[in-house]
Amino acid sequence: MTVGSAVAAGSMAVARRLRAGRAGGVIVTQHVASALQTRAQVNALRRWFDFIHHDELLDRLERPGRRPFCLLTFDDGKRSIATQTAPELERLGVPAVFYVTTGFLTDGSPLWFDRREAIIKSLGHVPPGLEIDDLKRLSLEVIHDRLDRACAGHRLVLDLTSDDVLPMSWDDARALARRGFTIAAHGVHHCVLTRETETRAFCEIRQSIEDVTSRIGVPCASFAFPNGNYTPRLARHALECGVRTVMTTEPAWADGRYPCWRLPRVELFGRDTTLKVALKLSAAATGRLLANPDGTGRRYWRTDRFGRHDATSLP
Repeated sequence: MTVGSAVAAGSMAVARRLRAGRAGGVIVTQHVASALQTRAQVNALRRWFDFIHHDELLDRLERPGRRPFCLLTFDDGKRSIATQTAPELERLGVPAVFYVTTGFLTDGSPLWFDRREAIIKSLGHVPPGLEIDDLKRLSLEVIHDRLDRACAGHRLVLDLTSDDVLPMSWDDARALARRGFTIAAHGVHHCVLTRETETRAFCEIRQSIEDVTSRIGVPCASFAFPNGNYTPRLARHALECGVRTVMTTEPAWADGRYPCWRLPRVELFGRDTTLKVALKLSAAATGRLLANPDGTGRRYWRTDRFGRHDATSLP
């Protein structure tokens, strides 16, 4: 056994002790992963967890299993999910939930953060006004205006043709559903919903859930907040729109202490090694060591009907 493998095993042993006697497990969120990366992470995770389908989730949150569960989820709906990730998961017999940004699949316009990355790659630096934490505090309209200005000001023609940038098609999504994967909703335009008016945020949630239901042909079972930012009111609205579960990016293990409208997920990346996966999941077992990757803290801004902003904190 290598030193890295020994440390990984030790970290997960600590996590298991922290979780001893509890039901639950981990909900993992990713965005893109090649077939090779998918295989490596599945092989690592199956040492410690039983993979489950979304349909099993609510029961497993309450009922202890022989081992903790792992539910794999992937956000956004990139084409590489259909061409690389899903075929490898299918070969390995592992279920997953694919949260699709429905307007992205419909019109193919690149997501704002992919445009930002392409701008930075072209320039070799982050231009003023495009710092990621600053953008996450803005409405989508303002974000796109800043991106448009950066492209015009630097006369950039962006290369946005990678399968890690382009969307899968709705035909791809339906095919994945037929093969046993869960297709779920992730907003229409990938707005940071706590930065939009409540009317628009409600519409984004409702419309994306309706889009998945109508396009896939079965009721949409779940909703994941774009960027992870949520409020209880927005989350409960998603339940009112018909889903059974609502996902955040709070980095903790999931169990019956969490209501179905704010289930935590631990973010992994395709490049993460087995050791890094183990360290992240063991830290998440404490419920307090990992930072929330939504990047905007626990304090969100709300715009009232007069355009004024006031701060709100989540419980």
